Formats: sequence, structure tokens, C-alpha cells
Amino acid sequence: MKRRSQAFNVLPSFPRRRESRISRNCRKQTGVTLVELIAFIVIAALLATGLITTFTSSMKATPPSGDVSQALQLAQERMELILAYKKSKGFTAMIDPCTLASPPAQCTFFPSGFNVPAATIVNNWNGSSEYKVITVNVTGPQTIAITALVASY
Repeated sequence: MKRRSQAFNVLPSFPRRRESRISRNCRKQTGVTLVELIAFIVIAALLATGLITTFTSSMKATPPSGDVSQALQLAQERMELILAYKKSKGFTAMIDPCTLASPPAQCTFFPSGFNVPAATIVNNWNGSSEYKVITVNVTGPQTIAITALVASY
């Protein structure tokens, strides 16, 4: 029987290599450790906090859109009055009709908190008497200034 057992053992036996602790730990690792995950969450939370703080402070600093629209509408109305007066009286007689002794009704009513002072009309724009610059300012909760260049045509 001994011969049979020897017949089955044809391959030479090599001594087994033991894996050292170092080689087991140096295997290629994949994935993310818990420490890396926590560090990422902390950094992301800090960035998000900074962005949210910046966004809310900038939102507090912006004027309400209704105030901007109201001021722009008042400035455009005054500009349209001046341009209509120019059309009816001519280029040389162009003035702010709200400065007349009996101004139009649009010049006397302003929404609460807003004021539209007399428009500034500058003659001889850039040395030419053929052009005038009209500037209309609106003051109040929101300040707006619009400017138009008008030619003699």
C-alpha cells in the first residue's frame, strides 16, 4: 500500500510561503475610508455655510423690485412729458413742462416716498447746438437717473 500513496504524490511539494502582515496591509485598497468621508462632509458643510451666508446678505442688500420699477416708471413718464413738449413747441423751446406755472397733472402726483425734481436739460451737447441732453432723476426708496440725447430734426 505504500507504493500506491507514493504514486499519487507525483508533484513535488514546495514549502508554502506565508504572507507577512506587511504584504497583507499593502494590498491595493479601493473605496473610501470613514475618516475621508467625514472630512469631505465637514468641508462641504463649511463651503455650503459660506455660500448661504453670502447669498442671504446679498439678498438683504438688494432693493425690492417694486421700488425699482416704480422709480423707473416715474423717470420714463417725466421723459415722455419733456419729449411731448418738444414735439408740440419745437426743439428750441424744449423745457421740463413740470416747471411751468401751471404744470400738467402728472407733475403733481408721486407715489409715497418718491420725488421727481426738475429735469436737467443741457444745451450744446459736445459743442453742437443741434443736440440737447436731458437727465431725469427720481429720488426715494430707490434712486434712478435716465438720460436722453435729443437732436434737432
